Amino acid sequence: MSDLLSNLPIARKLFLASVIPALTVLLLSILTYRSVTTFSDDEGQLNDIYYSQRLASEYLRLVVDLETGFRGFVLTSQEHYLFPYRTAQDHVLNIGRTLEAQVSQQDDQRALITSVQQLVKQFISEKEVLIDAVKAEHPNEAREYIEEGKGRALMLKIRQDMGRFEHLTQTALNTKLAKIAQDRDTMLMTILGGGLFSLICMVAALHLIAHSITTPLARLATAVVTSDRNPIPQVPVMTRTDEIGNLARVMHAMSTAIHSHIEALQQSEGNLRQLNQDLAGSEAKYRSIVDHAPFGIFTTKGMTLVFSNRYNSLLAGLNSTEEKDPDAVRRAIHPEDRDRVIAEFAQAVVEGEPYETVFRFLHADGTIRKVLSRRIPIRDQSGQVVMYQGFNVDITALDFMQTRLRRAERLATLGQVAAGIAHEIRNPLVGIGSTTSLLLDDTDASDPRRPDLAVILQETKRLDRIVNQIIDYARPREIVAFTFDMAQLVHEVMKVLDEPLTRKQAVINLSAPAAPYMIQADRDQFKQVLLNILQNAIEATPQGETITVALAEQARGIESGLEITVTDQGSGISPSHLPHVFEPFFTSGKPRGTGLGLAISRNILDAHGGDIALADVVGSTTALVEAARKLPAKKFIVATDNGLFHKMQQVAPDKIFLEAPIAGKGATCVSCAHCPWMAMNRLRTLARVLETGANEIVIDEAVRERAAQPIRRLLEFAKRRKQVVLGNNDA
Repeated sequence: MSDLLSNLPIARKLFLASVIPALTVLLLSILTYRSVTTFSDDEGQLNDIYYSQRLASEYLRLVVDLETGFRGFVLTSQEHYLFPYRTAQDHVLNIGRTLEAQVSQQDDQRALITSVQQLVKQFISEKEVLIDAVKAEHPNEAREYIEEGKGRALMLKIRQDMGRFEHLTQTALNTKLAKIAQDRDTMLMTILGGGLFSLICMVAALHLIAHSITTPLARLATAVVTSDRNPIPQVPVMTRTDEIGNLARVMHAMSTAIHSHIEALQQSEGNLRQLNQDLAGSEAKYRSIVDHAPFGIFTTKGMTLVFSNRYNSLLAGLNSTEEKDPDAVRRAIHPEDRDRVIAEFAQAVVEGEPYETVFRFLHADGTIRKVLSRRIPIRDQSGQVVMYQGFNVDITALDFMQTRLRRAERLATLGQVAAGIAHEIRNPLVGIGSTTSLLLDDTDASDPRRPDLAVILQETKRLDRIVNQIIDYARPREIVAFTFDMAQLVHEVMKVLDEPLTRKQAVINLSAPAAPYMIQADRDQFKQVLLNILQNAIEATPQGETITVALAEQARGIESGLEITVTDQGSGISPSHLPHVFEPFFTSGKPRGTGLGLAISRNILDAHGGDIALADVVGSTTALVEAARKLPAKKFIVATDNGLFHKMQQVAPDKIFLEAPIAGKGATCVSCAHCPWMAMNRLRTLARVLETGANEIVIDEAVRERAAQPIRRLLEFAKRRKQVVLGNNDA
C-alpha cells in the first residue's frame, strides 16, 4: 500500500486526502441532522408550553386588575381608578381566546380555559352593573357587594381553575423536559460515536498519504540543512521521477544561482539595518520635539484634521476624539469668530495659499484662549495641495498683558499729572486749613463769620482727602502681606460704618460660615477696598433696606480663592455708565464723590492678583430676561436658576451666557426651581388647603412678615422700572 501511494502523483494523493474526510463528514452530518431535527421539534413544543404559561400569568394578572380597578372606583368614585379596569377589560377575553387556541390540542387544558372564560364574562357583567350604579350616584349596592364579599366566590373559582390549568401545564412541561434530556443524550452519543469513527478513518487515511509525501521531503530537508560554514548547501539530485524528484533537481539549480548573489544580499541587508536604525531615531526625536513644542502643531487634509500635538489639543480644549470631529472643532471656536475663521480657511483651501489669522477658542468651562494661527500648504510633485501644515500660538497672555500695559500706561500718565497737581495743591491747603483753624479759635461763637469759617475748614479737609486719594492712586503703596481672617475684617469695617448705617436705618447682613476665612494679603489695603465698596452700597441703598455681604470659596477657575459679593437694593447704574465705573475721576452723579474709590480698589486687587466686577442687572425674572435681550454686551455671567438661564438663551440666541455658581460654601440647595418641596406648592394644592384646612401649616406672624418682604421688594423693583412681573411659565 505504501509503495502504491509513493508512485502516485501528489495531486492524486491530495484528492484521496480530501475525499475520505468528505465521506466521513457526510455520514456524520446525516446522523447529526436526524438528531437535531428531533431535538428541534421537542424545543418547539417546549416553547409552546412556556408561551401558554406566560399567557396564563398575564390572564390572571388582568383579572386581578379588573378586581383592583373596580374596588378603587367603588371606594373613591374617582374615574382614574377605572383606567386599569378598562385596560384589563379590553385585553383579558382576547388573551383567553389566544390561550384556548394555544392549548387546543390538550382537551383538559382547553376545557379549563373555556370554563374560566365564562366565569370572567360573568365577573365583568356583574361589575359593569355595579359601576353604572356608582356613576348614577347609587354607590351603596356596590359598596355592600365589596364589604360582604359577594364576588369572592367567583374570584376564588377563577383562581382555582387557573391554578389547575397551571398545574396541568407544569406537568406537561416536566414531561417534555425529560424527553428533551433523553433526546439530547441520544444526539450527543450519536455525534460523539460517529465523530470518533470518522476521526479514526480520517487519521488512518491521512497518515498513509502524509507518510508517502513527508518521508522523501524529510530526506530532502536533511540533505539541505545549512550551517554557519555553508549557508547555501548543494542540494543532491534524487532519482525519483515524481514531483519531489523534480523539486530536488530544481533546488539544486536554484542553490547554485543563489550562492552567486549571497554576498551582495548580505551587504544590502547591512545597509538596510543601519538605515532603519537611523529612521527610528529620527522619528522618535521628531515625535518628542512635536509633542513638547510650546505651541500647537497640526496637519489638515481639506477641512479634516489629520494630526495634532498635545499642546494644540489643550489650546482647543478638546480630547483626541473630539478634535478629529469637524463639528466639535467648529463649536470650540468662539461664536463671534467662528463664521469668519471657517470662511477664511475655506477660501485659503480653494486658492491653495498660506493662511494666517487671529481667533479665540471657547472651552466648555468658559475659558477663552486667543491664538495666532498660520497654515502652510504642502504640495505633491504635480503642484497640487495635498494637505496643510498648521501652527497655533497661544497669545492670550500676550493680549492680556498688552491690554493691561496700555491701561497701565494711560493710568500712569494720568496718575503722574494728578500727583503733580495734588502736590502743588497740598501746600496751599495746609496753609488754608491752619489759618482757618486759628481764625475759628479766635472767633466768638456769636460772630456771623464763624459758620463760613467752619465751611471753609470742612471743605479744606475734604480737598485734603481728595489729594490723599489722588496720591494713593498715582503712587500705590507697597504690599505688606500677612495671614488674617476676612470675615473678622468685614465685621471691623461694619463697625466703622456704624454711623452712616444708622443714618440710613440700614443693616449689613454678613453671610459667612463659622469657620474662619484665612487669606494672605495686605490687611490695611483690603480694609480700604471694603470701606470704598460698602460706602458706595450704603449711599445707593434706599432708607431702611438691607445690604448683603457674602463670602464664599471661588468655584470657577484653576486656582482656589475667595469671592466677596456685595449686594444692595439701589436702583442700579445706567448701562451707559457701566463701562466707565472703574475709570479714575468718573462719578455717576454723587455730589461729593471723587471718582477714585473704585479705581483705587481695582489697583489694589490687581496688585494682589485678584479682580473686581460689577453685576449689570439684579432684579425680577422679567428684568433679567429683558436685560439679557436689550443690553449691548455679547457675553453675560448669570447667577440664577436653570429655568431662567435657559429663558435668557431663548430670547437672545446670538449671545453667550456663562452660568455662575449660586450655592455658597455650606449651602444645601441650588435654587427654588430645583426644590421638590417648592414643586408641591401648586395652586390646586393651595385651593384644597383653603377649602378643607387639610395640610395647613400655621406660622408665626413675625416670620410671615419677614417672608413677605422679598416679594414686596420684587414688586417695588418692577414698579419703579414700570415692568410687569411674570413667572417662569408666563414670560
